[in-house]
Amino acid sequence: MDKSLLPANISQEQFSQLLSRYGSLIESISSTKGAKSGQKTLLELDHFRYHDAVALFRPEKPERLMALDDVKTLVDWKLRHGKFRPTLMKLASSNDAALAERTIRDAIAAYRTNPDAPKAVDALAALRGIGPATASLLLAVHDPARVVFFSDEAYYWLCCGGQKPPIKYSAREYAELASAARILAGRLGVDAVDVEKAAYVVMREGEGAAGKVGGAPSSGIEKGTTSRPDVPPAKVKSESKPTKRKSTSNSTEKTDDHHIGETTQLRRSKRGKPS
Repeated sequence: MDKSLLPANISQEQFSQLLSRYGSLIESISSTKGAKSGQKTLLELDHFRYHDAVALFRPEKPERLMALDDVKTLVDWKLRHGKFRPTLMKLASSNDAALAERTIRDAIAAYRTNPDAPKAVDALAALRGIGPATASLLLAVHDPARVVFFSDEAYYWLCCGGQKPPIKYSAREYAELASAARILAGRLGVDAVDVEKAAYVVMREGEGAAGKVGGAPSSGIEKGTTSRPDVPPAKVKSESKPTKRKSTSNSTEKTDDHHIGETTQLRRSKRGKPS
């Protein structure tokens, strides 16, 4: 990556150029990937995430509380916008609708009183199938000016100098990301949501995003269970190889976004989740 595009070096003009290319990048990815019958396109989901949801749940005057159907739409956007997780939607959809609404209501109310994003993310992660990254997405649409979504692209750009080391998707990592986003947003006079979009462009343009976003399913799994019910454990830990020889390295599998196991440190015992 061009060092001038790193967060510590990027100029206002360079940042604005990145931000201006977000829309065309999403249009390209959406048209390339298409959508199955009855599904929304990525472009439609992106409009919900950055426009409709923000209008519904804006901090100044929210129109209503977030419901489970809203969560499912945002999860759908997340899966199409980033890496696909085959079990994430099923887990998120399994939440009781009333409990989900109450959990989100209480977490957002506490955030309004004390705008501590990592603490609010931890509260939202009490929901089944909602790890720190998805929880940050639910919070971000309630306060796009100050809350950054915990995406791979944002973490790689803001916290790793554009490199792609393993991500554990922990509360500590989100706190690190939130701090880095706040510093950059403050320096350039932009919102957290702008930082998120610029990160997506700078990371995706360099890897041929249109052919990779929403690609082959990842083995990552969300919080709420410690095993993949649809894939034997041996397959979860092994990488795809031309032969049947078991891989000696599981680093790729274990570092994909949103495992169930990644959130064991987030008060699993207090939530009474299956082991």
